[in-house]
Order: sequence, then structure tokens, then C-alpha cells
Amino acid sequence: MTTTNAAKKLTKAGFTLKETRPGSYHAYSPSTAYVIEYFRNGSSDSITCICVRRFDDKHDSQSDYCAGVWADTITRAIKLAA
Repeated sequence: MTTTNAAKKLTKAGFTLKETRPGSYHAYSPSTAYVIEYFRNGSSDSITCICVRRFDDKHDSQSDYCAGVWADTITRAIKLAA
């Protein structure tokens, strides 16, 4: 899936999309306590590493803690966040 298609699906589902740094995106909705985050795959327009986590939870690489669950598609991530 491309970043444009992912943005359209998330916007249609009621999420607000924010690019936190180049190639890293967060989508959040006031109606849910979850954040969907994903990354652009290198210099291409496809996306990778789709993660759903609680809004107030963060990844911690020093303790090897992964704050969310990984989804295969944006559609699945939207269902997990709902």
C-alpha cells in the first residue's frame, strides 16, 4: 500500500494524520485511545511496520519493550484501534 492510499483510508475512518519526522507517520482519533503508526519503506512510496499502540505508551529499546501490536494492513490496524 502506498502512503497516499493509507492516508486516504485513515482520514476516511476518522483519524488525523501527522508526519512526526520524514517518513514516520502517526494517526490518532479523539474517539479512541490508540495511535496507528507506520513508516515509509525507504525512498519508495510503500509503507511498512504498521503498529497500533495506546496513546500514552511508548516503545523502549533499552528494555526491549514493544508498546503495541503489529498489523499486516492499514485496514486491520483501524479495526484494532477501534
